[in-house]
Amino acid sequence: MKKKAETVATGRAYGGIAHEDRAAERRDALIQAATQVFGTVGFRKATVKSICRQAKLNDRYFYAAFDSADHLLRVTYEHHAQRLHASLQQVIQKQGEKLEAKVAAGLRVFFLFLRDPCAARVLMLEVMGVSAETDATYQRNIFEFARQIISFVDKATQDALGDHDDQRIVGFALVGAMINAGTAWLLSDYRDSEEKMVHNCSQVLLGTYAYAVKQARQSARSARSTSATRTRR
Repeated sequence: MKKKAETVATGRAYGGIAHEDRAAERRDALIQAATQVFGTVGFRKATVKSICRQAKLNDRYFYAAFDSADHLLRVTYEHHAQRLHASLQQVIQKQGEKLEAKVAAGLRVFFLFLRDPCAARVLMLEVMGVSAETDATYQRNIFEFARQIISFVDKATQDALGDHDDQRIVGFALVGAMINAGTAWLLSDYRDSEEKMVHNCSQVLLGTYAYAVKQARQSARSARSTSATRTRR
């Protein structure tokens, strides 16, 4: 009796593959198909039928996994955003404490990711302005990328950037700069080499960090000078 209940709950195995595994495979196939369709004709011209055709699946499997094309776009965007997050974290952790190495390694991962034009379009272009839910998904991931870009630096540099709100704003600004540079590179059909993109974008990141440290040191010296003057008086 227990075995029968489990069969009803989990679904019948087919060809040695459990129901849940087959559903997961179909879901993944739809995400991969959506990447291709959204990344070529664009989200607004995409249809459920065209995505299912690309995935070689019946339409009914689409609606078993997703509520709408908008829902699939959010899931597809999350898939690529999380993949990029994980790749960045993995490579940065291997670089030790040297900031220049972390920045260069992270940027190489980013620009290598953008070499897949369909995934790049989903990540940076197609997700914008579709719906309030999709915008919220985008903003949540941008916030995570902003936190990640600030985590490149040590505690002293983070403190030099300012308080939590200052760090958040700087993180958003730096992520925005990298997205704009990456989008321009994508739309120019990769006119410049990856190394040139890495080199110049490194200057933006390292320059921002260095400027914050310089300003913090100047402020500290000024505060000490003011304190010493008051003491002499």
